[in-house]
Amino acid sequence: MSVNYDATTLERYLDDDLALIRNADVWREYKRGTQHKDDICYIYKAPNDSIWWIKLVAHVDNSSLGNIDDLLDANLKQRHPEWHELYIDGRIIRKNDDRSEFCYFQYASPSMFIAPRDTCYIKVRRDLPNGFILSYRSVDLPEARDSTGKFVRTHFKGAHLIERAEQDNGFTYTYLQYADPGGQIPKMLANRPQCNIILREIEGIRRAMKNSVNSSKSNFP
Repeated sequence: MSVNYDATTLERYLDDDLALIRNADVWREYKRGTQHKDDICYIYKAPNDSIWWIKLVAHVDNSSLGNIDDLLDANLKQRHPEWHELYIDGRIIRKNDDRSEFCYFQYASPSMFIAPRDTCYIKVRRDLPNGFILSYRSVDLPEARDSTGKFVRTHFKGAHLIERAEQDNGFTYTYLQYADPGGQIPKMLANRPQCNIILREIEGIRRAMKNSVNSSKSNFP
């Protein structure tokens, strides 16, 4: 595999995602969850760009950082179906010495009229004093291409930010996403369903937090 990323580039991904998440001036509330009204989906429309940035902020009660760490990072492949309702299949292509990973995943379409999607990305991690952040950037690798022609490639960037909430042994879950679904879907039509999909995913996260941790690889108790 010839694709490599230097430490400066990977650190920049993390810095950029944290800065955008924290920049309250650019975000406007778009939708709230139906089961949990404090789950808020925000959008940011960058100038001259038809793809929206989307940010979900939610609180998950009485759940350990060890479990969410295991779900999203240490056992991402194995536990993906626990929280992502559109997940079909995928694999971790390579784990790198700098704690980054190359990942490939396939997802069903939320509509019978739209082809399923696949994506390949690099995932990079930073531990924080009260949690961790995982940043994602699409990459194109020869060993992560579908040969059947069934899947349309989605290109995206984004992050999961997990921060401990001391008051109830839970955590604040922030998800950042910028996703171009590819294919022939008009971008505006592709933008609007994303908040609904992400709001369903946080309910999947809550359900998954009731399951046990799969391994001892988590960085948190």
